[in-house]
Amino acid sequence: MSVRAELTVPEDVITPGGTVTAHLRVWNESRIVDAYVLRLLGPPAEWPDTDAGLGRLAVYPGNHEKITIPLTLPRDSELSPGRLTFAVHVASVEDPAAVAVPEAVVNIGEFHDLAVTPVRSRVRGALWSSNLVVLENTGNATTAVRLRVACEAEDAPLRPRLRRARLTLEPGEQARISIMTRVLNPKFTGTAANWSIGVSAGWVDGADGRERAVDYVHRQHPLVPKPVLKALIAVTALLLAFAALWFSPVGGKKPEAKTETAKGPTQLDEVKKAEQQAADKQKKDEEKQKEDEKKAKKDKEEAGAPKKEQFQRSLTVDTKNKRTSDVDAYTVRKGYRLVVKSVQLSASGPDTGTLYLKAGDQQLLSTGVKNVKDFTPSAPLSLKEGRKLALQVDCPVGTPVPSASASGAPSAPPATSCTATANVVGELIPLTGPNAEPEPSQASS
Repeated sequence: MSVRAELTVPEDVITPGGTVTAHLRVWNESRIVDAYVLRLLGPPAEWPDTDAGLGRLAVYPGNHEKITIPLTLPRDSELSPGRLTFAVHVASVEDPAAVAVPEAVVNIGEFHDLAVTPVRSRVRGALWSSNLVVLENTGNATTAVRLRVACEAEDAPLRPRLRRARLTLEPGEQARISIMTRVLNPKFTGTAANWSIGVSAGWVDGADGRERAVDYVHRQHPLVPKPVLKALIAVTALLLAFAALWFSPVGGKKPEAKTETAKGPTQLDEVKKAEQQAADKQKKDEEKQKEDEKKAKKDKEEAGAPKKEQFQRSLTVDTKNKRTSDVDAYTVRKGYRLVVKSVQLSASGPDTGTLYLKAGDQQLLSTGVKNVKDFTPSAPLSLKEGRKLALQVDCPVGTPVPSASASGAPSAPPATSCTATANVVGELIPLTGPNAEPEPSQASS
């Protein structure tokens, strides 16, 4: 049994943030009614608000069915312009081995966007101030940006200047631009004043007519604030009063000469102190060198250590040639343990057929082939190296048929066949090394 499917998409260029509708046609070229499990593959399956599972599609023999798949392209700088290929996995329910994977291409266009953010919303200074503006190209194309800065008030005594007025940003790239502001008319004293400084960013090539604008506040302080001025006046008055009292004939007295022996460390003490400082510095440098060597050794070990891997494997069982049982198993490779997250099951056969799913010596699932459901562990399921995850199907032999010959001996039982597929999804985690993780205490094997 074969599956034929066709996936088509309009050839229009779609800008990220827009939507496009894909059309999927599936033909049933068999003689029985069949259903097909549909699953979206490629980057669209990972986009937000997109469900990778498209459900099932029933098709009558000799006919075909059509479904539409709406896709919303994320407005993200990581979505590069150009041709994006995706596919749909179409699998027959009656014959899981019959699979078709039609592909289609979406033409992604360019979009330009820019984020402008001041690092500080308020700066202060009596003579000058500095601030940083962060520019981020949130579009998916390389963009040349032009910056402007100016005071919003025409009478503001400030002159702001940009360190760079033009630059080119790659998609997702950030840049920090310094803004230096000089006060043209400083205040000696008085009250502080707030001045708004606006920063605008636009595209040099006119990719987007709108400019992105932000502002921040420069608070101009006087050189001598009022509290400091009052304190200086009070101290000056106190000193003048003390000097007048000291030199007055009433309260003053004749100054006397005083001598004092010089105090301080001797030359020998200075030499010892310098030697101790040199020894401390050498010890500190040696400790830093050891830490750097230890860190380099650790980085080298981590670079060569085994890493965690995503795991996806299909186990397939097909009892043919009158076999009553068949098993397909996967053995966890050396140095790793397998953490099973989910098992997607599908099976077909007579009502009396039985399906078993085992992890090592532990039986996880036992059900009839007509009643299979996907298996998701209720607790972490971990298999150590050398352990097996097995899919087994027991299919009964048919009942003997009475013979119409003269001897009357019954004929051989009719052949039966059971098929089953288990799509195992999980992770392979190293047992040792820096990427190893603690093994769960429950549901392990």
